[in-house]
Amino acid sequence: MAAERKFFLSHPAYRHLAERCGTPYLQRVLNQQLTNHIRETLPALRDKLQKQYLSMEKEVEQYKHFRPDDPAIKTKAMLQMIQQLQNDFERAIEGSGSAAINTAELSGGAKINRLFHERFPYEIVRMEFDEKELRRDIAFAIRNIHGIRVGLFTPDMAFDAIVKTQIARLKEPSLKCVDLVVQELTNVVRTTAMKEETERIITSHIREREQLCKENILLMNDCELAYMNTNHEDFIGFAK
Repeated sequence: MAAERKFFLSHPAYRHLAERCGTPYLQRVLNQQLTNHIRETLPALRDKLQKQYLSMEKEVEQYKHFRPDDPAIKTKAMLQMIQQLQNDFERAIEGSGSAAINTAELSGGAKINRLFHERFPYEIVRMEFDEKELRRDIAFAIRNIHGIRVGLFTPDMAFDAIVKTQIARLKEPSLKCVDLVVQELTNVVRTTAMKEETERIITSHIREREQLCKENILLMNDCELAYMNTNHEDFIGFAK
């Protein structure tokens, strides 16, 4: 301590700060900060402990007349477990944080997000598109529509036939995306479900929603196939 103080008093850069340098001054500052922190947090900590104490007293009071065969107790326990299952499932999907965070790979809501924003667009882009084959299909469609006649203009029916073929190709990647999302939801259920029966019920519900989702996707695709809006601004010659 003496050597430290002598150093600060003799050094020209620290001479004017000697009273605020060294281990004794650091001890006083840290002790003061610790005391202030305890004073600030102690009331909130005391209130929290008081609430926990009252809650435990109330719970102990309930168990004074506890009977294992009481239907009300069983119902309450079941509701609590279902609520806990719901909270675990929501945390896995919404990403609100969990004590056991997967650091090895994406899972739950993060993986579903990736399926929608990366995997599905990739499946759309990777669909094979041969321009020569498309031109040949257009030529065949035009000639088949004209039949024995020789047309001067490209018929709308040829355009509709080609575009409908391309739109119909969107069904496969859309349904595949649904399958991948359902698979991930099933994995989440397996990690959060309490018993086999609970897992079976939730999985069955997911499968029902899966079928309804696929039906809606097919319906949307059929709606797009039902009418070609050639007046859209993406088409040449649309009416402004």
